[in-house]
Amino acid sequence: MVRSPLLLFVLLISMDLDAQSFHVISRNHTDSVVLRWAPISPTTWQRYNTYGYRVERLTVDGNTNAKTRPLRIGPDTIRPWTLDRFVTTFSKDHPYAGPATQLLYGESSVKNAGTHNMTSVQDASTELTMRYSFTLLMADMDASIAQALGLRFADHDVQANAHYLYRVITLDPEHRDTAIVGVNRALGAEVIPPGPTLYFDEEEKQVRLKWEKETGEAQFSAFWVERADGPGAWKRLHSTPFVPTMDKDKPSPLIYFSDTTMERNYVPHRYRVLGITPFGELSIDAPIISAMGRDRTPPTPPLLTEVKDEKGKLVVHWEQAEHSGDLKGYRVEKAPTALGGHYPLHTGLLPKNTTSFTDTSSFLVGENHYRVAAVDTSGNVSYSNAGYGFLIDSVAPAAPFGIAGVIDTTGLVTLHWPQGKEPDLLGYRVFFANAPDHEFNNVTPYPVADTLFRDTLQIKTLTKRIYYRVVAVDQNYNHSAFSRTLVLTRPDLVPPVAPVFKDYLVTDSAVTIHFIPSSSDDVARHDLQRKQQTGTWSTVLTMAANDTRRTWMDTTVNGPAYYSYQMLAVDSAGNISLDGLSLDVRVHERMKRDAVRQVTAVRTDDNMVHVSWDRVPGKVKHYVIFRSKDASEPMPLGHALAEKNAYDDIRLTGKGSYTYLVQAVFEDGSASAIVRSQPALELR
Repeated sequence: MVRSPLLLFVLLISMDLDAQSFHVISRNHTDSVVLRWAPISPTTWQRYNTYGYRVERLTVDGNTNAKTRPLRIGPDTIRPWTLDRFVTTFSKDHPYAGPATQLLYGESSVKNAGTHNMTSVQDASTELTMRYSFTLLMADMDASIAQALGLRFADHDVQANAHYLYRVITLDPEHRDTAIVGVNRALGAEVIPPGPTLYFDEEEKQVRLKWEKETGEAQFSAFWVERADGPGAWKRLHSTPFVPTMDKDKPSPLIYFSDTTMERNYVPHRYRVLGITPFGELSIDAPIISAMGRDRTPPTPPLLTEVKDEKGKLVVHWEQAEHSGDLKGYRVEKAPTALGGHYPLHTGLLPKNTTSFTDTSSFLVGENHYRVAAVDTSGNVSYSNAGYGFLIDSVAPAAPFGIAGVIDTTGLVTLHWPQGKEPDLLGYRVFFANAPDHEFNNVTPYPVADTLFRDTLQIKTLTKRIYYRVVAVDQNYNHSAFSRTLVLTRPDLVPPVAPVFKDYLVTDSAVTIHFIPSSSDDVARHDLQRKQQTGTWSTVLTMAANDTRRTWMDTTVNGPAYYSYQMLAVDSAGNISLDGLSLDVRVHERMKRDAVRQVTAVRTDDNMVHVSWDRVPGKVKHYVIFRSKDASEPMPLGHALAEKNAYDDIRLTGKGSYTYLVQAVFEDGSASAIVRSQPALELR
């Protein structure tokens, strides 16, 4: 259904059963005041056309608000003109006079409309609604038509700086109603608003214009969309005013209009949109934008034919059945799983005559899912079918190193070791023996992915020592050699289990420590101690047993200096845990470091967000990428090597508002400020 601001308003208030039956608005001109009104429903419009309206004016004292007696202005009865008057007044080629008379006086197209046949009754109601809606729209388009339809009155007998109160009264004896509008002449003539501000999408041989619906519908009933080619004159793109339609199933905050009349891409055009007010006024000015059609047709997708193991490397082969005229080149991408998360394997594009690519990346022994992207000169992309490749892996991972652990008074053994560097690691197996010359038994039926393992021992035994070894296992179940043997002694006393440092981060201004608290049941507190290289231990943090913190940042360090940290558990009886492994760090001299710039986050498909930034000068060790979802505390997501300036997030956690942050960490341990992407990326 077509709409206008005045029609839209009366339709909205008609939802209230107690609302008045029609509405009036005004326009203050230098020499007159124009009133426009409209009934709120087809039936009231039909009745009021018969009985008509009357206009009265009251003058209001601006100081006391006292009102004069109502003065009738204009005819005693204002109603639609007769058919003869329409014919004699308007020319035959008037764009709205003919349709208006047909809507007012034309015969109904519904047969048997006066019977009790439900279909005929519904059809008649639909036809009346159509006549009502289009009649009000034409009254908005042309002031003379509004006058002829009995929906407009111009008061020329007005005084400057006066305050008026106008009353429009229906003369229907059964449905008396009055609509009131005030006019302050002291405010001066109202200015016709300019046309709306335009946005646009450049598409294949067309430009889609769009503007704010809320602003446009509040000021205008319809629009003229105009285009100028180069310095040429403005031409309208349609022969009748453009009236946006209401789609209740797909609401949108924007109004759209597509120019599909262009024959070629990349020919700039100027556009503007002029609005038509409910008083039949046309905008005299409007913001101008320049836009053109662009090539949006992707090239023919390549055909990925095979992925072969050639001399220990995976080689991707493809064919291009039909070359696009503007094909620029190819990009080969790989994903670690069948779910996606592809990333490019090279910078730039491969030449358009290329038909194979050798994957030289370090990760080749796991899942290797490939696709080939064809890119044309306009940046349009098409993707090949998926291809999968694999290598036969017979190389075992390196033996684990740095095995350490403790036994608490309950017999709980905690082992930990650094994560191996092999990309295809599946996990670890842990073995134990009660004597170094005994056979070591496996205590992990299947490989465990963590680098922390807990075992339970019997404390009351004559065997005072326990021996552990760890083996690394890759995804093809190749087993490494045994690690060195770790010897642990069962405690003779019952001190609490020592806390464990899980991770740490050192910058030139702070040391952030992540720890695992003691697992003993009777722990009363934890003491974190610190010392410098030649100093003595001092307690820098005391935490009660019920404190849930697992991270602490030491901001009192000053570099350059070496610091050592240790964490002790003290139980309720005053027993102190055995000294755990100390954390030795070097804090560099505090210095100002350049931060990254232009952090952007772009969703590339349903399962990945591509984060990029401008690299910073200096000896960067790596970049740390953080992610915040729905304004939560940013958490580390991963890191990128110094020569990289991008990171692909393939671990999205569903819908929400994602913000990405990037920090540069330098080889000397210093770090830059953290820079966040703007704006937040909304995933729906």
